[in-house]
Amino acid sequence: MGEAGRTEKRRRLLSARFTVYFVLAMCLFPQADYLEVLRLVKASEPGLRPWAGVNKSSLSRARQRLGWPVMRELFRAVARPLGSSTESFRGMRVLAMDGTLLAVPDSAGNRETFGKSGSSRSPMGYPQARVVAVAECSSHAVLDAVIGGFKDSERIVSDDLEAHIGAGTLLLADRGLWGLARWHRLRAQGAHLLWRIERRKARRVEDVLPDGSYLARIEANKHSKASGTVKAPPALVRVIEYRVDGQADVVRLITSLVDHEQYPAAELAALYARRWEIELVFDEIKTHQRDRPVLRSQAPDGVRQEIYAHLIVHHAARELLNEAARLHRSTAERTSFTRALHVVRRTVISPSGFSPLGPQS
Repeated sequence: MGEAGRTEKRRRLLSARFTVYFVLAMCLFPQADYLEVLRLVKASEPGLRPWAGVNKSSLSRARQRLGWPVMRELFRAVARPLGSSTESFRGMRVLAMDGTLLAVPDSAGNRETFGKSGSSRSPMGYPQARVVAVAECSSHAVLDAVIGGFKDSERIVSDDLEAHIGAGTLLLADRGLWGLARWHRLRAQGAHLLWRIERRKARRVEDVLPDGSYLARIEANKHSKASGTVKAPPALVRVIEYRVDGQADVVRLITSLVDHEQYPAAELAALYARRWEIELVFDEIKTHQRDRPVLRSQAPDGVRQEIYAHLIVHHAARELLNEAARLHRSTAERTSFTRALHVVRRTVISPSGFSPLGPQS
């Protein structure tokens, strides 16, 4: 916790370590109130001290003392790729980047920090936190995530993603996240890219390739409203166009994989469909794990803390699935995420589970 600037000067009944454990349990049991979550944690460790005087307010204060950077650093410490080398594409780990929205309680702080849909005069619904994440397509493991507000652009928020995108990875992304400067930054990190873009971009054809794809030069928008900014240099990309059966729209992809013999256009078009795996990841978290329409936390820092806790819990369930798939010589995609979540929940309330008292010997 020292990495997040959180150290304890005195021993407390609700220690920082215990509070981390409580926040994770809170996300595992979303329908239980604070005191019920506390009882569940107590059931897993009979050796805990008596809880006289502990109530919802003291638990809330413990969460405030802990802060949210601790959970972010814990998530970054545990998040790692889980897929095997057999699930890669031409030796590259396939990742997807996208964003989603999470409704948060309608408090003054959340409204000001995250914002709502609608106009300033007539806002609609709950405030919403925007989460942009990178996930491994084969294992559904979330590798990095950043949090913004409803009014924040997915493109801008995504610029803070930095973990696990580098050499040996192929990143899939949708047109809503396109940016030429972003393309150059990710390429400088060593990652290869397969990106859907609008039809009006990359129209300057340089060379037509035998498989129907072509090389084109893509340039920064000359009419950009961002006055005073340094425009990104042009990039040479390979363009792949195709139609999905039964649909009139042309899907237009650009990629840094310019060798048409080593990376045939048909294979890349089929591979791009795996970008939807990250939508399934968001569904696992929002529908099956969260199991409630609105997060709990009334304050913005609590919202960030809760979101990173949900990502840690999701990664734990996915790691369990990956291990089960390895033992049964199957794939994690064929195993039920809900069933794995039930196993994690049973483990937490078992006396043999992880103890919030201190590190296991």
